[in-house]
Amino acid sequence: MASLASDGVAPRLTRVHQIEPLAWAPLLAAAEAEGWRMLSRLMDEWRSGANRYDQPGESLWAWLDARGFVIAVGGLNVEPAPGRPGTGRMRRFYVHPGWRGHGLARRLVAAVLASAQGHFSRLHVNCESSQSAEFWLRCGFTAVGADAASMTRPALYTHVRLLPQMQPQPQWA
Repeated sequence: MASLASDGVAPRLTRVHQIEPLAWAPLLAAAEAEGWRMLSRLMDEWRSGANRYDQPGESLWAWLDARGFVIAVGGLNVEPAPGRPGTGRMRRFYVHPGWRGHGLARRLVAAVLASAQGHFSRLHVNCESSQSAEFWLRCGFTAVGADAASMTRPALYTHVRLLPQMQPQPQWA
């Protein structure tokens, strides 16, 4: 396991506005080696312009190592249609295997949750593994019950988290 500051420089968390393919290549290769295609989809959607995480309330975040390589990523989109108003989707979360166990994922979730405040009242996530489901539970999400699976839902998701509503500021005369 890599030390957080083995070269004297700790990783830094940044909001993604551009994707430099070479900086993302090691993370993409690691995900694919583990059988995860989510980052390939992220790259394809970014290149085509289908998803740039640029709608109101949306954001894409990445941890960069000292050399500028992406070592973890996660994003937030408006829930795809016909999603309910005020709902966001946490997606494309992945941490390079060599960087797991340092709390990067939890801090990444915290950054995305902070960016969601004031934009969304409800967040969904769709877990594809039991490890992922356990992680999202630790992050304050609630599993959608097995009985709810038979209910008609506007979009596929396995976990949900309600966000506190922002109170309107009083208007002073």
